[in-house]
Amino acid sequence: MKQFFTVLIAAALASSSVLAQSQTGGRQATASYSNYAQLTARLQALTRQAGSTASVRSIGKSVGGKDIWLLTIGRGKAAEKPALALVAGVEGSHLAGTELSLQLAERFLTSKNDSISRMLDTKTIYILPLINPDAQEQAFSALKYERSGNGSSTDDDRDGQQNEDPVEDLNRDGLITQVRIEDPTGTFVASKTDPRVLLKADPAKGESGKYVLISEGTDTDKDGAFNEDGAGGVALDKNFTFDYPFFTPGAGEMPVSEPENRALLDFLAQTPSVYAVFTFGPYNNLSEAPKFDRMKTTKRIITGLLERDAATGEQVSKLYNAQTGLKDAPAMPATKGNFAQTAYYHHGRFSFSTPGWWVPKDEPKTSAKKDSAGTAAAPRPAGRPAPAAGGDSDDARFLKWADANGVTDAFVTWTPIEHPDFPGKKAEVGGIVPFAKLNPPTKFLTDHADRHAKFITAFAAQMPSIDIVNLKAESLGNNLTRVSAQVINQGLMPTGSDMGNRVRFVPRMKIELKTTDKQSIVSGRRIMLRGAMAAGETMDVTFLVSGSGRVTLEAGNDMTGVKSVDVTLK
Repeated sequence: MKQFFTVLIAAALASSSVLAQSQTGGRQATASYSNYAQLTARLQALTRQAGSTASVRSIGKSVGGKDIWLLTIGRGKAAEKPALALVAGVEGSHLAGTELSLQLAERFLTSKNDSISRMLDTKTIYILPLINPDAQEQAFSALKYERSGNGSSTDDDRDGQQNEDPVEDLNRDGLITQVRIEDPTGTFVASKTDPRVLLKADPAKGESGKYVLISEGTDTDKDGAFNEDGAGGVALDKNFTFDYPFFTPGAGEMPVSEPENRALLDFLAQTPSVYAVFTFGPYNNLSEAPKFDRMKTTKRIITGLLERDAATGEQVSKLYNAQTGLKDAPAMPATKGNFAQTAYYHHGRFSFSTPGWWVPKDEPKTSAKKDSAGTAAAPRPAGRPAPAAGGDSDDARFLKWADANGVTDAFVTWTPIEHPDFPGKKAEVGGIVPFAKLNPPTKFLTDHADRHAKFITAFAAQMPSIDIVNLKAESLGNNLTRVSAQVINQGLMPTGSDMGNRVRFVPRMKIELKTTDKQSIVSGRRIMLRGAMAAGETMDVTFLVSGSGRVTLEAGNDMTGVKSVDVTLK
């Protein structure tokens, strides 16, 4: 254990040294995060310390040649146990998800908690901490800008040239933020709650625009757009198969065109034991589960959760909110072509996604607010988005939190510059520092990692559990035995999703009576296949067997594990 923590401390010190040298102006928004080399070192340290409980291997390479790591955690034969997959770093700007997945791995492998120990005895945990390493490495480069695209070269503006209009560091601070230009044709105004933040002008409120707002840079190719075709090619979370956004910048030429996407989907296709997928990213269906919408499930192409799957989603959402205690999550709808939805709609797995961290809502000093009648107001259900106090935007709320928590370097003060595309006009560079809004200093993630470890462990405890009960072997004479039993799902969740039954990309429930050459089944099917079993559901099975000796009754599948019992014929 001492060696393990020595390795981690050394990696952390190396991280601080490298970043201190590469950053200008004291900007250290990502200083506490691990770059790709440090992430790799942390994974290797974990596996060395864990011995046979963990292993790491590459499932493919990014366009830029970086390995996409898969960390396998569990005791015994990993491929033969029900599994959960934790996926992070699909969205390149979401460093917090990668860090949370690493911290979860560290907790699972070092904790003495009995619940975690039972989980590792009975389940396999697959962790894929960084699917888009090319994009995420931008957070650690000398020039920092939020990037979703991988290392592919693309022609996003379809002008026949690739990467010809990149970002430019106009104030030379090593950060790409924004430029605001005072102009009567502008559509933005300063926020009344925080003048650092710009909002769309609202004519209904008597507001008229004052600023044009663009990303930091110039119109290099003189097409009227700014920085629309720079480095950072295909956004992986737009390049999956479900609801793929054709002809959208950043989505690629076709679904799953990128090696990173193929590697992730190949892993899912080749690992039938994965019961559910948890994605850390800027999409949230855990704090508040999507509702069942019959209209979306009766079309030729289903675009909504099937009814029983929606009920399971509600159950898991309640578990998430209860175990993590996280409230007031912002609305984070799914983007088209994202991984979390593809895992459900096209690969049939239960699929859940959360950013893992968001700006917490300010808690009132009194225990409960009262309505006009003096009655304590009902609390908002856990996970429901809170209305913005005083009309605060997400940006203003983030800056308020950063100021209150001593998070420095979260904002670049608006500073005048001479912009070549706006001669004679007042132009200023400034705005929220790249990566800061979704990725707090990692000290703020420690508690969230503990909360999510508690949730994952509780989820694993509720997974389906197949048993064979009320087993009977009755002699009927003439060397015949009637074998009867009940197969039951004793878990608190179904054995699979209803969508899995439809797409047939997951193993079906299998009940089989195995016999020898000296035995034969006179009545009853030797192998029975069926769809998912609900929590607590039972299935009666009966066989008429000729012969003597032992037969074996098995029930289950890769996602549930297989229960096996021997029966002595009468």
